Amino acid sequence: MARLTGSNTNDALARSAIISYVLLDINGTYYTDAPYDIAYGGNTYLAQGKFLGITNAQETSELSITSITINLSALDPTTVSTFATSSIINQDVTIYRGLVDQTDNSLIDDSTGDGPILIFQGKVSGYSVSDSDTTAGLAIQVDSQFSNFEKINCRRTNLQNFQREFPGDFSMEYSHETIKDMRWGKK
Repeated sequence: MARLTGSNTNDALARSAIISYVLLDINGTYYTDAPYDIAYGGNTYLAQGKFLGITNAQETSELSITSITINLSALDPTTVSTFATSSIINQDVTIYRGLVDQTDNSLIDDSTGDGPILIFQGKVSGYSVSDSDTTAGLAIQVDSQFSNFEKINCRRTNLQNFQREFPGDFSMEYSHETIKDMRWGKK
C-alpha cells in the first residue's frame, strides 16, 4: 500500500543511518522502545523496559483480519494486573513508527502533520501469560479494525430467532425454503 509522507520524513528516510522507535498506545497506556521518554500528540510514551516488541503484520489486497502480538515483560506484577485482565479485551491499540532527528534526538514532527507513521490500529482480542523459572512474558493479541467484536454468536437464520430482535419483520418467513447448500466466501 502506498503511504504518503511529508518532506521532513522523506529527508529522514534519505539519510545513510535511520533511527526509529515504536510508539505504542494500549487503551491510554503509552509505551515506547526508545531509551528515553518521547512526547507526542499530548501524550508521553514511557521508556520503561516492559515493552519488548511486536510481531510483523502482513498486508494483503484481500479484506482480512490482520493480527499482531505485542510482547511485554510479565516480571512486574503491575503489568500483569493491568493487561492480563478480561477488561482489556476489545480495547483500542494504536502503533506508530516515529523517526528521530539525529542532531537532537527529537521526534520528527512539524505543524503540517509530518510525524510518526501509523503502522497498525486495532483492538485487543486476547492475551496469554507465559511463565518459567527465570522469566515471564505477556503476549497481547491485537486484531485489525476489520474484526467484528459486535457479532452475536448462535444466531440462526429462521423467523423465530430473527423476530427476537425485529418483532414485526417477517422477511425470514420463508428462509427454510431457500437453496439447501449455501456457500459463503471462497472455495
